[in-house]
Amino acid sequence: MWDIVKRSSIPEGRKLIGSMWVFKEKRNGRFRTRLVCLGYSQTPGIDFSDNYAPVGNDITFRVIMVLQLIYNLHAVLLDVETAFIYGKLEEEIYMEIAMGYKEVYEDLGNDKVLVLKMAMYGLVQAARQWFKCLGDVLITLGFNPCESDPCLMYRIDEEGLCIILMYVEDNLIVGSRKAIDKATK
Repeated sequence: MWDIVKRSSIPEGRKLIGSMWVFKEKRNGRFRTRLVCLGYSQTPGIDFSDNYAPVGNDITFRVIMVLQLIYNLHAVLLDVETAFIYGKLEEEIYMEIAMGYKEVYEDLGNDKVLVLKMAMYGLVQAARQWFKCLGDVLITLGFNPCESDPCLMYRIDEEGLCIILMYVEDNLIVGSRKAIDKATK
């Protein structure tokens, strides 16, 4: 996720972004902790350039639902856990070491900071980097992007038709049962 560097290695004019811990109790009673970046402290043009991630169009969704009904296709909703941390960063982003790390790792004195390699929750560009990562993976798996909606990808092979509509980290997958199983594996 990151490399530890000396504070003196930060380029001139760059500032550190902050981080914080987010604690949440899930519906099943378990607790989740997530380290998030304070994206509001990022500098436009330096820490990020593009900050949007396309999401599936509502008209595209309706067309897919009609196709599902007409051709009696199966549908699955797939949520990718911790999706944003899979996106690779294109910018160099420097972050303060989170509270709690310095107490556990004594060798991380005040002269050390983190340079992020992967996107993290809270970064302005996290959703965009995840979208790019997922799109690249789907193309390597033989999916074709739709010309009218960049969030729609499809594949037709020996297993049948498989359509994936991406909506940030949630995906609607429609197709034959075998094609869906192959895509989710």
